[in-house]
Amino acid sequence: MKKNMPGGENAKAIPNNMLQHNILIVWKPEYELGIPVVDEQHRGIVSTINSLFFGMQHKHGESMLTPIANMVLDYTRIHFEIEEEFIDKCGFPGIDRHHLLHKELIDELQQSGKKSILNKDSFQFMDFLKKWWVDHICDKDRQFRDYIMK
Repeated sequence: MKKNMPGGENAKAIPNNMLQHNILIVWKPEYELGIPVVDEQHRGIVSTINSLFFGMQHKHGESMLTPIANMVLDYTRIHFEIEEEFIDKCGFPGIDRHHLLHKELIDELQQSGKKSILNKDSFQFMDFLKKWWVDHICDKDRQFRDYIMK
């Protein structure tokens, strides 16, 4: 062990299997909406998805499922409030439809979390999170971004 590693000469090396294949979603500039607070919150959601993915790879998915499901639900409620306030103040004509989408997503997120926890199935919850990322954040949120950027 090298002496200049964090923790000194008694520090243990991180196993190579923990350093590889741990990111499901790599943040890309094209994910940005150009709204700093919303972009930062989206990064937080990606970070949470990646945390569950890491846990699943290392056989901790089941133990991480309940805290991550609760955290994602709480964080998403806050995120949706902020996002809706922002797009409402910008005069986005689709605010009512977007609000309804958010309400449906919160309901789906709650149901998916409960069902996954009951089934002790982190893969089921991960499938929901991936679909949410692709369908809502990468698609639906682009609609108000395009309006705001005009």
